[in-house]
Amino acid sequence: MSDLNINMSRATLLLAIFITVIFGSEGVSAREIHVSKTGSDSASGSHARPYLTINKAASLALPGDTVTIHAGTYREWVKPIRGGTDESKRITYRAAPGEEVIIKGSERITS
Repeated sequence: MSDLNINMSRATLLLAIFITVIFGSEGVSAREIHVSKTGSDSASGSHARPYLTINKAASLALPGDTVTIHAGTYREWVKPIRGGTDESKRITYRAAPGEEVIIKGSERITS
């Protein structure tokens, strides 16, 4: 590789680092985090590997993220640790399209 190519590669890398430092995470895409009654809190939160609890998703969600909750009854008291930074960078919680989601803070009595 020539010296010119090496210098151009270094310049490109330095420019990328500069842009990241100046603009921070603003360029990072918001995530969609999935929750399902068939999921696991040790999963990745993807559509294919959803979390089991809304609280797990809430503990990891960042401003701009959307938490999509799939069909089922979730018996948990959801306590998000963060909300958002402004009107355009909220953490949004929604039911998956066409699916019924019920959130209850009560526990089921089995005796």
